[in-house]
Amino acid sequence: ASLVDDVHNSIRDELFREAVREQVELEVYVPLRSTISKYLVYAWFNEDMEMKHKMKALENKPQSFFRIPKEHRSRSDWSSVSKILQEGVGRSTLPCVKLRAIVDAAKEITHLDGEERSHFPEATFFDGKVVTKTKTLGADDFLPIFIFCFVKAKIERPQALCALLQTMCDPAKMNGETGYYLSSFHAAMTHIHEDLDLSEVNDELAIFLESP
Repeated sequence: ASLVDDVHNSIRDELFREAVREQVELEVYVPLRSTISKYLVYAWFNEDMEMKHKMKALENKPQSFFRIPKEHRSRSDWSSVSKILQEGVGRSTLPCVKLRAIVDAAKEITHLDGEERSHFPEATFFDGKVVTKTKTLGADDFLPIFIFCFVKAKIERPQALCALLQTMCDPAKMNGETGYYLSSFHAAMTHIHEDLDLSEVNDELAIFLESP
């Protein structure tokens, strides 16, 4: 039905672009994948080692630790979002598929938040207290949730992966939702790597980061 209503052929053109992009990656990227991966892993080795230890320290932290507002904490711990990131981003091969998974994960956050709120339109229970749900999910609420899901997804070598996706992303999509959510992915990673203070979370981690 959407194609029938596509009077300007924008949906059709986007589908064609996606198909061509995927075929090009299959023909060009896949044969070079091993070489590219080795270069990226080497280039971002130290950063990804730090990320690995930080994410390990964070993996069992509750939503409250990430400053997710009570009215937007998921009863399912955002498991469906983390699964999309883990499987679609962490385990798929093609960069274009990984990018689509990032967009899908971001949309799932909005969908799941709305779905859970609709089941409890007046109030729900968090931390033993009743919290009235009146606020819609805003940009300031989205990033802490995305960071939480990023940690739960346990994506390997995220710094190297992000560099790959930023390089391989279709330039035509950088100003659209793909570029926006890729920036969110990068912001989540940067927050964990550079801004999050884990000294109170894991003393061993602090020693690791301070060692030469």
